[in-house]
Amino acid sequence: MQKIYFKITNSWFYTEMPWWGKIFLIYIRGDLFMLSPALFLIVIISCFAIKWGVLTFGILISVRQFGELIYWLLQQFGDKKYRPFDFGFKYLDNNAIYILYQTCAIVGVVVGLLLVIASFYI
Repeated sequence: MQKIYFKITNSWFYTEMPWWGKIFLIYIRGDLFMLSPALFLIVIISCFAIKWGVLTFGILISVRQFGELIYWLLQQFGDKKYRPFDFGFKYLDNNAIYILYQTCAIVGVVVGLLLVIASFYI
């Protein structure tokens, strides 16, 4: 007999987070499972050594945004049924929205890598 540890549905898991969650790279509720402990750990690390906290956060941003970049590229060249939050650009088609998300992910990768580099100078 299989035990059920969490009674979480897909509709809950895939629900988009509000704006404050997205600031911390948590885009859907399902991200909370892994990113909340990781962010908490980064805060703890930062309390002891800011350099290591900045380095760890920069790596997290870089890897997370690189993953998002790949995801949105795959969305752009796949079936275009999914429409994410469109930032108020109601007249743009899904392809344009995917490009916006890709561009945001590129900026995120750059910011994360800059934090990694900057941590060596702190």
